[in-house]
Amino acid sequence: MATTLQFVNEANAESAPDTASIRLMARYFFACFWVILFTGAIRKWMFPGTSALYLTQDVPIFLAYLFAIYSGVFSRGYVTLGIIALGSAIILQALTQIVISGLNPFVAAVGIHHYLFYLPMLVIFSVCLTPRYRRDFVRWNVLLSLPMCLLAIAQAQSPKGAWINKTSEGEAFGLPGAEVARVSGTFNFVSFYGIWVGMAVALCMGEWLMPKEKRVIKNQWLLLLCTFTVNICHLVSASRATIGLAGVSIAGAMVAAVVLKSSRATLAIAGILFLLPVAAAMTYVISPDEFNIVKERFTGDNYQTDNKARLIEGTIGFATIPRFSLIGAGIGMGVDAAHIGSSDSYNFTYTLSETDIIRNVMELGSPLGMIYVLTRLLFGVGMIFIALRIAGSGGSPHVVPLSFFLLAQIYVGDMTRNASMTATQVMIGYSFILGAWYYPDNASVDLDAGDSLMRSA
Repeated sequence: MATTLQFVNEANAESAPDTASIRLMARYFFACFWVILFTGAIRKWMFPGTSALYLTQDVPIFLAYLFAIYSGVFSRGYVTLGIIALGSAIILQALTQIVISGLNPFVAAVGIHHYLFYLPMLVIFSVCLTPRYRRDFVRWNVLLSLPMCLLAIAQAQSPKGAWINKTSEGEAFGLPGAEVARVSGTFNFVSFYGIWVGMAVALCMGEWLMPKEKRVIKNQWLLLLCTFTVNICHLVSASRATIGLAGVSIAGAMVAAVVLKSSRATLAIAGILFLLPVAAAMTYVISPDEFNIVKERFTGDNYQTDNKARLIEGTIGFATIPRFSLIGAGIGMGVDAAHIGSSDSYNFTYTLSETDIIRNVMELGSPLGMIYVLTRLLFGVGMIFIALRIAGSGGSPHVVPLSFFLLAQIYVGDMTRNASMTATQVMIGYSFILGAWYYPDNASVDLDAGDSLMRSA
């Protein structure tokens, strides 16, 4: 991965370009970020049942694509070529499925959209994420933990049927068999909230890995408060996936501390580990029911079998569970949005598999599905090595916990069924890492030259 991503080092922290084109692309990036953050709130609290609003974030992304084509501000290299090759193969397979198996063209179109529309975010937003805009992104995510924590606490303390716990369908949603709400913050579902929490924890850990004078959040007491609140955000969620993603981010920070060979960074992360039990105890004070159900879901006898099955299916299930098929069930068959209007739309996903990478193989067929899944996973693993190289060379340490969290999400989490929310968040995270690769924070970083990053803008 490190070999195939050799782009020219056109800028460093002191001389990163700040042209009009870069600034405009950065505005599209942050517009996308804010829309993702608040679309769920608009859908569930203002216009419940308005399904078309799930495409709101497509507007700034599409405008960014048009601007990238017009201005030439996008990266050139193997990531771009890989997206083109993978996209071509998936579109050809969809056409084959329409002709041979009679797949509904609308279902295929939704599937193609969910699989492919968000991938170019990697090659357009990464070129605008100079150190200046990465610092802005870190600042907003870390500081947002303060109001998000207050909202999460309110949701955890409220009954499952309370207005504050509504979903985008206008109904309350909680844990099966328990009168406990599933905390979702400003998002319309806990999965999307969990991705934001995992990313916010990763960026917060990155701040502790940096020397105090280089941090975005320079006030140590404010950073400590944000660290506490962002961990409360996931501990009150009553979601194993959300807590797991945050845990992976913290594990990634521990690895980064070792890579940096910094006793200060190691002590900082160790201190946060001691802080977690305090946050967990506070979770019990906030909502004993939420605390007890989370404990039960991780350790209870009734959940042990389910936890083991999730672990096995999430790691090797894509290679062992789907029956061999050249054609597949049809791209988009497991995408809820492709079946809007059907009384059984939600169950299309579970007819195939709830696990995303298993469903991918079932939808695309065994040969192409395996290629897609392996490409997806190898990219995630490769980005960890890229992140380690960035941090080890004196660049942004935020990228290491971020890369660990993102690999966990694309491995065992959803990315294509609700891609308008899940894939956009994942691509934003990977764009941050690629931005740190293209525009190092440390001027001493020496990267090999290769394909040009972008045309002059």
